[in-house]
Amino acid sequence: MAEHLKLRNPVKERPLEDWSTIAVELLGSQTHIVQGEKYHHRVVEMGEGEPLFLYHGVGGHIDTYARTLPQLAKYFHVYAVDALYHGFSSKEPWDNVDRSVRQAEAYVDLIHALGYERAHYEGESMGGVIGFEIGMRFPETVNKIILNGFGNMETKRTEFKEQPWKGDLWELSQAAVTDPTYENIHKRLLWLVHNDDAIDDEMIKIRQRLYQIPEVNAAMRRVFNLDGSERARTRPWTEEEAREKWKTPALVMYGTYNPGRGPDYGEYCADVIGAKFYEVKGTGHWPQWEKPDEYSEALLSFLLED
Repeated sequence: MAEHLKLRNPVKERPLEDWSTIAVELLGSQTHIVQGEKYHHRVVEMGEGEPLFLYHGVGGHIDTYARTLPQLAKYFHVYAVDALYHGFSSKEPWDNVDRSVRQAEAYVDLIHALGYERAHYEGESMGGVIGFEIGMRFPETVNKIILNGFGNMETKRTEFKEQPWKGDLWELSQAAVTDPTYENIHKRLLWLVHNDDAIDDEMIKIRQRLYQIPEVNAAMRRVFNLDGSERARTRPWTEEEAREKWKTPALVMYGTYNPGRGPDYGEYCADVIGAKFYEVKGTGHWPQWEKPDEYSEALLSFLLED
């Protein structure tokens, strides 16, 4: 099986009540729009050094990285990004068939607009799918990749331990987009975490406000197929293709209680691509928000190793 990542330093996770507002946590950062050759990208950046790009999950936005970005920025020039079709980044041209491919191309568009040829990349959930596409299609643009929730690959092994879901993700997402009330947004966000207390009032209100912005809501309606289109399903890579083509140093991360396929799936996929593996114990689909101290230490342990 995959080699397990060892942390450089022991972690004493701060309790949830010690974290301040997203605005306070991001003090010292800059938020702006970067115009690329094809797309515009909303980014929050902070720090100096080698570039590190952070990409969120489907329906999400950069705020999920508010607690980790400042810790990573002590060592890297970090960019948290609204992925293509999300937040305040570009919404066109729409591609419902190869959405993750277009999103990977958008990453390349962004790093080139910022003057980089290569960068480190971290992606959570949909961001992991984007990262996998980058590693398979554009390996020349990335140094190290962290895949939180892995990516888009069919495996030969089919039996993995299934973790319970907090409702149907697609139905919860569609309800949140169709009627972005506080309650509907709250239910959607609870799907992401193991500890319900991790979802606070501020995060609910940020996403609620975003989903009430007409252009964002219209984009989310397409993403979650409320426009009558079929659900986007980029062709998954086969295990054979991944074994043959994947060359980038990588870390696969999983929360213990990730809904659906859990850590054993992540560890198996890590082994397929020759990646290291790390389980963030006691967390769900959002370990970067539930245990940001441990999550940041894991990223740094991987990125700073020789």
